[in-house]
Amino acid sequence: MAQEEAPVQSPPPGKKRKLLLIILLVVGVIVLLGVGLAYWWLASAPDKTRQGKAEDAEMLDEKPRVYDKLGQFTLNLADQESYLQTEIQLLLADAKLKDRLKARMPEVRDAMNRLLSSKTAEELSRPDGKDVLAREIREEINRVLGVSNASQGVQKALFDTFIIQ
Repeated sequence: MAQEEAPVQSPPPGKKRKLLLIILLVVGVIVLLGVGLAYWWLASAPDKTRQGKAEDAEMLDEKPRVYDKLGQFTLNLADQESYLQTEIQLLLADAKLKDRLKARMPEVRDAMNRLLSSKTAEELSRPDGKDVLAREIREEINRVLGVSNASQGVQKALFDTFIIQ
């Protein structure tokens, strides 16, 4: 005898749609949370890297800067019509170099007198004249001190006063 199977009851079409809609909404929320979390993680990672590099740079900058006054120079310029009055400070690589500079100061001042008096008012008055002179001062003092690498010697020449008349 054949038994009649009871028909499988399927939910009415309206309930199927609601169930499908709920599943799609849950999956959508999960996807959006995942995307938001991934964005937050990726966006915050470079900030931490930049912050670490900034802290490293600050630690390198914590080394105190060493300045030394070279003194004031008043001398005739090469054109013999003008004179220069300037006061120069030097940025040094370290405090040990300051002692070497003091020990060789007569040679350094002589080299500066020779360099400065070889310039004309026209050369020094050009827009880049002081920059060129500052570079030449740095190179000349490093030569006198026997320093071949500027990062280990005089790093910068700075003018406190600079008067041409």
